[in-house]
Amino acid sequence: MISLEEITSPSFLKQLSIPELEELCVQIRQFIINNVSKTGGHLSSNLGFIEATVALHYVFDSPKDKLLFDVGHQAYTHKILTGRANQFINLRKKNGLNGFLKYEESIHDVWEAGHSSTTISAAAGFLEAKEHDSSIGEVVAIIGDGSIQNGLAFEGLNYIGSQKNQKVIIVLNDNEMSISKNVGRLARRMSKARVRKGYLRIKRLTPMFLKKHTVRLKDFAYTAIYGNNMFRCLGYAYYGPIDGHQLKELITYFQFAKEAKSSVVLHLKTIKGKGYSPAECDLQGKWHGVGPFDVDLEQLKENIKPGRIPWGVGISSILSKILKDYPLTRIINPAMLSGTHLDCLQKDFDDRVIDVGINEEHAVVMAAAMARENLIPIVSIYATFLQRSYDYINHDVCRSNNHVIFLIDHAGFVSGDGSTHQGIFDISMLLPLPNMVIASPKNLIEVNKLLRFAINYHAPFAIRYPKGDVVDKIDEDNDLPLTLGQWIIEKPLTKVNILTYSDNVYDFLDNLNEENIGLIHALFIKPIDIDLLKSLKNTTLYIVEEVISIGSLASLVFEINSKENLNIKIHTFSIENSFPDIGTREQLRKQYKIDALSVIQTIKSKEETC
Repeated sequence: MISLEEITSPSFLKQLSIPELEELCVQIRQFIINNVSKTGGHLSSNLGFIEATVALHYVFDSPKDKLLFDVGHQAYTHKILTGRANQFINLRKKNGLNGFLKYEESIHDVWEAGHSSTTISAAAGFLEAKEHDSSIGEVVAIIGDGSIQNGLAFEGLNYIGSQKNQKVIIVLNDNEMSISKNVGRLARRMSKARVRKGYLRIKRLTPMFLKKHTVRLKDFAYTAIYGNNMFRCLGYAYYGPIDGHQLKELITYFQFAKEAKSSVVLHLKTIKGKGYSPAECDLQGKWHGVGPFDVDLEQLKENIKPGRIPWGVGISSILSKILKDYPLTRIINPAMLSGTHLDCLQKDFDDRVIDVGINEEHAVVMAAAMARENLIPIVSIYATFLQRSYDYINHDVCRSNNHVIFLIDHAGFVSGDGSTHQGIFDISMLLPLPNMVIASPKNLIEVNKLLRFAINYHAPFAIRYPKGDVVDKIDEDNDLPLTLGQWIIEKPLTKVNILTYSDNVYDFLDNLNEENIGLIHALFIKPIDIDLLKSLKNTTLYIVEEVISIGSLASLVFEINSKENLNIKIHTFSIENSFPDIGTREQLRKQYKIDALSVIQTIKSKEETC
């Protein structure tokens, strides 16, 4: 048995027999299950792509041959084969192994991404570079059936398909039977025949004049067998479906694609979660990205304290009542129903909870059109994916003042996922947009009030909240009125005050104690509470935000302070111009010194100096 921790390069694979490779796959599968059970991470996606990754590294020569993994959440086997098995003990931990690909980790990580559908366009860039750099070998774009639905993937397909002098190998990892209707046993038999050495030899030896006369007949037969699918229409040779767990078959197809002279699509059929029963049987995405779990009991370990629930669970409960009370509401989500905990709504509201797949741009434009016809669309989306739809929020929602409500999940720091998934840019993106309202509640009670307010406020409205857990209370204080733009005084104002928002308010309430410092909760980021700001004239204000500093709430406060001559002495605590990497939310808040203890210590130091 191979010691996975001693692997330094995938080159050793080429010396192994098929049975030895199969044994290695079994070993890797158990390694991933055992390690992810301790650290959390992407489980199902990695278990389903083990054999394919081993076969890819067996046939191709990384990093000369460029293996581009879309998203990277299926690349744990790639990390193991490229010498990082001994780092899995710190997977997704601060200063540890990244859960996605990372340029600085390995020369084999040639494409880094945390968002989907980028590899085909990236492949076009590598192919262009290959024209001037002979050291670049084959370019292999690995993409899932979910990711290929996105418009960016189609743009890449369309472009490379028109470049007849460039060759890409596209490996389509299909684990949900999304594009396999027009293929079957006959197609499998034809694919096997076409990639056999005998076929290729005969093809090479066939005189040119015979090729010219037979090409039309060949195209007719090919279309009859495969159907005129989109890949063939765009100029690619298409082969599949291929059993994504049969190493010998995978190696045969990959070797054929490597020797081919033009662009090829290899359609793999895989089982997501293969080798671990609960992950294989999971239809809801529960085992896609997981926290620590008990392998034998097949149960996730819950670390939520009594009386608290995940924000998404609370939001789902609120939306259930909203859907009943407001028949014109619709919920739109781009492939993250499970991650946002909204999947439980489908049972009772299947026709009003719309999953559009990994198509954030489509979700926003669709919502804008629905709003034009008096429906009330609620777009639920991760903060990090919001940026993918920014142009359409600007052009199709805000410009036309369409009544679209955004529920921005995972706002602020996100534990474990690293630089690609930090939700720290949403305010800086949305703040400049005319007509947009932005709110950042500290609990579910405020979410409930804000949602009902937003439904009756006919303009774009964004409600942002973090990943994590929250107090399980929804209906208290609902009789208290909510005024657009009004902030909440959480601790009596003094000459020195703190302004913050979201659940960070509780961090300060827990730590201010007897300090003579006031606390303001900026429930609304936009519009801001100008009257309250005016009452702070000639005082000192510390603004604490878990977002990027440029374009934050502080920028608006500075502007009002100047225009109104308020003479407020303003100090800001936020994230400087950077991409925060892996860490827990608590670790990252301390690192950037925006946690309550760090802020209070700084305030006391400054005030004593004054």
